[in-house]
Amino acid sequence: MAATILLAAAITASGQQTPGADFNTQAARGTVVSNLACLDDPSQSYAAYLPSHYTPDRAWPIIYAFDPFARGKGAVDVYKDAAEKYGYIVVGSNNSKNGPSALQLGAAQALWLDTHRRFAIDKNRVYTTGLSGGARVATSFALYCYTCAVAGVIAHGAGYPAMQSQKQPANDHFVYYAIVGDADLNYPEIMALRKKKDDAGAACKVKIYPGPHQWAPPEIVDGAVAWLELKAMQSGAEKADSAFIDKLFEATQADAVQAEQHSDALGQYYALRSLVQDFKGLEDTMPFEGKLAQLKSSKPLKSAEHKQEGEIALQASLTAATASELAQFGVDAEAQAGLGQHIVRVMSDLRRRANSTSADHAVYSRAFSQLFIQGMEAGQDALREARLPQATAYFELMAEAAPDQAWPALALAEAQVRAGNKKAAIKAIEQAVQRGLKHAQTLTQDPELQPLASDPAFQRIVQGLSAQ
Repeated sequence: MAATILLAAAITASGQQTPGADFNTQAARGTVVSNLACLDDPSQSYAAYLPSHYTPDRAWPIIYAFDPFARGKGAVDVYKDAAEKYGYIVVGSNNSKNGPSALQLGAAQALWLDTHRRFAIDKNRVYTTGLSGGARVATSFALYCYTCAVAGVIAHGAGYPAMQSQKQPANDHFVYYAIVGDADLNYPEIMALRKKKDDAGAACKVKIYPGPHQWAPPEIVDGAVAWLELKAMQSGAEKADSAFIDKLFEATQADAVQAEQHSDALGQYYALRSLVQDFKGLEDTMPFEGKLAQLKSSKPLKSAEHKQEGEIALQASLTAATASELAQFGVDAEAQAGLGQHIVRVMSDLRRRANSTSADHAVYSRAFSQLFIQGMEAGQDALREARLPQATAYFELMAEAAPDQAWPALALAEAQVRAGNKKAAIKAIEQAVQRGLKHAQTLTQDPELQPLASDPAFQRIVQGLSAQ
């Protein structure tokens, strides 16, 4: 309810589209603006990309992007090539991040208000996107902003937010494109979502690609935006382009043929489903409808579904006990040492198996990532609640369990700054750099690290990264 009220208020207040005097839209075309402050609330900002041919004399489709770490520019960079190719505005919040929903919704409100004041937006072609927790923000925006009329969502690595009620939101009629890596911890969730959408006959497509829990690479994003274009043409929101439709139709047919040749019954089924559902009214789909119905009741498809269910069950069995130990780790100080040693042993074994050539290595990668994210999020929760010893313990534990990851070391530095231990914070930042942290902006734009800005050691690290 709070989400609905907040976002509805944002739309009601945004009736005019008056460009801000401080921002030259024509000069900004074709470049990523990384830090555009909101006119009504300068504490809120976002990154933006306007196509090089943008003009304010017609309405443009827009994609609102939400990154779990408030990296607006990173999110916009993911989409800028597709935005240029298909003619979209794309904006990414620099404030929305994993944490309290009120802060996320406040950032979404500010983003909506400011973009509607500055840009010429097609109200029938508003889309949202996000990674991980940002995907849940993007989906929540579409679900609960009743006056926004979000046309579609592109979700990376996660899907719907936890529903407080079993009742389906009335707004849940937008098209949905979910992207997930085969090693993503949330792979089971996306497979369950795909099945649910399929059973409901909803407009949904899922793209699986080789990769972990991350923003998808540009070529995958291009395919997602192309699908939004296709669905807009199918609905009549955009004029149909026969050459574009034919090209996608042929590519989807090729996907179905390739999946059949590789005995990939699930891949074949969902390619045929796309041919039938996504192109209805645009192409002759009759030849594929019978084949889809035949495959739906076939033994190969049931066998493929059973195999997938087995992989999902394996991931659950690999993580259940250790997930409970991770939860206990934060509340039982006396047992922390023993629990930590066991957690690291289990995660190290999962990591070893994930890096093997075994047939189920992706399942082990998902299991490792699930526990790693759980540990990091537990540390972040403790940091937000000023439980510094627990936050430090979680970050140190995850740093030991994932020796190639910079994130735990960077988070540890934030906790040490909060604790007033600048020397330990610098040491943790040096460790983060050794583990692969590459961009000086990651340090200079982190508000938690601002107390270190005048420290000579911190400045040397920043200068070293800037020189690379």
